[in-house]
Formats: sequence, structure tokens, C-alpha cells
Amino acid sequence: MRRSLLIPLAALALGLSASSAVAQSPGYTVPADNPFVGQAGARPEVFIRGLRNPFRWSFDRHTGDIVIGDVGGGALEEIDFLPRATAAGANLGWNCREGTQDGPGACTAPGAIEPIYEYANPPDGAVAVTGGYVVRDPSLPSFAGRYLFGDFFSTPFGGQIQAMSLTPGATPTNAGTTVPSLVAFGEDAGGGLYAVSINGPVYRLTESGGVLGKTSIGDFVSPMAVAPVPGQPGQLFVVERTGVLKLRSGTSVHTFLDISANVSIEGERGLLAAAAPPDYATSGRVFVYYAGLDGDLRLDVVTRSAGDPNRADPTTRRNLLTIEHSSQSNHNGGQLLFGPDGRLYLSIGDGGGQDDPNGNSQNLGSLLGKIIRIDVDGAGIPAPPISRDSTKPVLRAAVRRRQRVLRLRGVIAYARCNEPCRISAGGRLRIGKRSYRLRRVARTAPVGKRVRLKARLTERGAQALRKALANGRRPKVRIGLRARDSAGNASRLTRRTVRVKR
Repeated sequence: MRRSLLIPLAALALGLSASSAVAQSPGYTVPADNPFVGQAGARPEVFIRGLRNPFRWSFDRHTGDIVIGDVGGGALEEIDFLPRATAAGANLGWNCREGTQDGPGACTAPGAIEPIYEYANPPDGAVAVTGGYVVRDPSLPSFAGRYLFGDFFSTPFGGQIQAMSLTPGATPTNAGTTVPSLVAFGEDAGGGLYAVSINGPVYRLTESGGVLGKTSIGDFVSPMAVAPVPGQPGQLFVVERTGVLKLRSGTSVHTFLDISANVSIEGERGLLAAAAPPDYATSGRVFVYYAGLDGDLRLDVVTRSAGDPNRADPTTRRNLLTIEHSSQSNHNGGQLLFGPDGRLYLSIGDGGGQDDPNGNSQNLGSLLGKIIRIDVDGAGIPAPPISRDSTKPVLRAAVRRRQRVLRLRGVIAYARCNEPCRISAGGRLRIGKRSYRLRRVARTAPVGKRVRLKARLTERGAQALRKALANGRRPKVRIGLRARDSAGNASRLTRRTVRVKR
């Protein structure tokens, strides 16, 4: 069974994806050299596409190369390496590809870049890659130029931080230290490296005798990330999931910003990242990325207080970008970084659910499943105005009330919409008090055309159903269908009950 990053969510019976509709208020421009500027139907903010949940990624501070840890679906976790010269416009393949394998989407992604390293989800545990950094910390000489990463769960590497070179065919090795529930890595302004456990501790990474070590710099409340304070190697921002941004200065810790009243912490939501621009010493600006109370993803900017450099002035906070993400609490992305070019980069997940049924990651008209690049200093082209279709599609479904579910290896439904849409179907097999998930399916439907969908049994569900029928039981299947149009508007959920025939 596939895991959820950070806090395991209760299994959703239908797992239908969030919409990709985007709203914004003025506050940024789009660099004129972004790869999709001027392309019809494309969001010009998009810099890299084809990502599932790029929760943690980084720039190599010496080269500007990008390394991404993309949390996988049911098959593979991946580390993606993009040299600076070839990063713009890169397609990493999801959901047409998952790592080096075919993905769950019925599509192709020509030119998709394969990962430099991937690892599988073991049958007896969960995995969720936590991307890290290329080591440029002078206090870690044995690891110079190597990439450090890990996994949120203990299963794949025993909780050990991994070190690897970014060359084809390279494999990681245990670096020598363990960080349970590893949720992030980060750098300070001097290149010092840190590892964050959501359980509370934030560690400065150290080295002794060629072995990686760690020293706690303090315990925090569900820390999610750290961020440098430009020009101040002795200071560090610490992001707390609950909505509090701390400023650590020397050994003192101050509450720089508290927006907990505006932050949802359901599922994988929360305050996810913060970043200060290179001109922080003069501008005092800090950018924060979080999930609002309605689940939508928000990028805000706030300015340091004129009277207290250890605190922000809360009256200056304003929203720059809001991305609709209300129907799923997972796959929010979560890394906010200023690049070597001074632009602001943000990673955004594919909208939630498991297999990106709406194809957001490959859709250049959506910001979901992307890394975006914007200019917060005003140079560039204005961000485009957004007009949104708010009319929900009308879904009509036909499901036979009695089906030979075991013979079919699933449940068949037929559905159509009054406009072009993508229809998702899923559900659960119920045998007495036990239930078994059906594999979700999604199909694109032209206006008025009926499509056939089969929500398939899992192997475990098929075994249980075979045994139940042999014992004279009367199982049922509860199936649900929902449609979304190109603007992300969702139809009402249509539910049907199917009796299982022998």
C-alpha cells in the first residue's frame, strides 16, 4: 500500500485529484527568458514540468545545477539531475513515466529526462525520498562535491543519510549518521549544511574521520525546513509546520512570523518553506509558502520590522500567488529557493491523489506538477491575467447493479460529460466488515461521448473475493465517479453500489 509523506492519511475511498485552477494577485513578473513564454496555452511561469511531488530539491551553490528528489507513486523514488545549461523547459516525465518505467498515465513524454538514481518501494515498508544538497561546506571535506539525500521513512536506508556522486551509474552509500523522520536539508549563507527531523531536532551536519556526524542546534515544533539569511552565516530561518517562522541568531531563537491562524496542517499541509532574497539586508523581505485553511497553496511576502530586526511586520504581509488545491491534502511540493540568477523558484506537487488522474504534470496550462520561476523584483513581463471558468461539468454515469466482479477483475462503469472532461473512478470492495481498495482509473472524454472505465481489483482484493464467494458470502462494491473540466471544476460525486455475481 502506497504511503503518504509526513503524516499517513486515512485511506481515501476515491482519491480523486485536486483541480489545477490558479488565482493570483499582482506582485511578480515572469522572466522573459522562461522557456514557455509566448507559447499558446502555457503558463509562462513554468520552468520544469513532469513532476509528481518535488518536495525537496536544491541548487548546487558552485555550479547552479539543479538536483531534485521527486516522491514517487507505487513504483520508484527518484533523484533527478539537471545541469544548469539544460534545466529550462526540462520534462521529467510524470505521469507518463515513473523513473525509468512507464507511468500510470496513458501518455508519452517525448524527451523525458530519466533520473540519475532511483529506488523501489519495498514490499514491507514505505518510502518517500527527501532530496538534499551537493556538499560545498568546507567543514565536510570528505564529502565535497557529493550529493546528500535521505528518506522520510526508515525502511530503505535504515534512516541513514546517503552520499553519492552525480554521475551516470553512481550508487549511494551510507554517509554515517541517522536522522529519523528526515523532512528536509538546508544550507546557511556560508554553505553550512543542516538536516531537519519533523520530530523536533534540527542538526548541523559535521564530519569526523571521513564519517558524517550531526550536532543539534535546538528542538522546534514540527520543523519542516531551514533557509539561509543572506549575508549572515550565523543566522538561520527555521520553518515550523504549524505556521511559525523562527529566526535563529547565534544561540537565540526569535519568532519572526506567526501565521498559524491562517495555515492548515491537515494531511501533508502546513507552512512548507521560506526564502529570503539576496537583497535581504536592505529590503528585509521574506517569502513564505504554505497551505491555507481552505487547502489552497499560497505564496506570500512579508517585510522585516523597521524597529526589530528579529521580527517581521505582520501588517506588510501580502499574497503573490494562490493555487487551488482544496480537494486533496497531499502533493503540495514545498521548496522555495532563490536561484543563482536572483529569480525565485517554487516547486509544486501534481495536485494530490496517487496517479495524477487529471494529467496536471504534463499540462503546461497548469502550475501543478512543476517548478516555476518568477521575478519578484519587477523586471520581466507582467504575469498574465487569469479568467476562470467556474461552471461544473455535468456527469452522467451508468453502472450495472450486478456484475461478475471476480471474472472481470474489477467493476465496469460507463460515463459521459456535457463538455470535454476527464473522468475518474474508484471505490472499495466490501466483504462483511472488511473492505479492499479498487485501483483508480481515469479517462479523457470528449463532449457527449460515453467512455468505459474499469476500477480494478487489487491482488489482495481478488483473493479475498474468491474466498468469500466460495464460502457463500455476498460481497458488494461501492464505486464513485467524478469529472473535472480543463479549468479544474469538479462535478458532483456520483456513487453506485454493485452486487457481486458468482
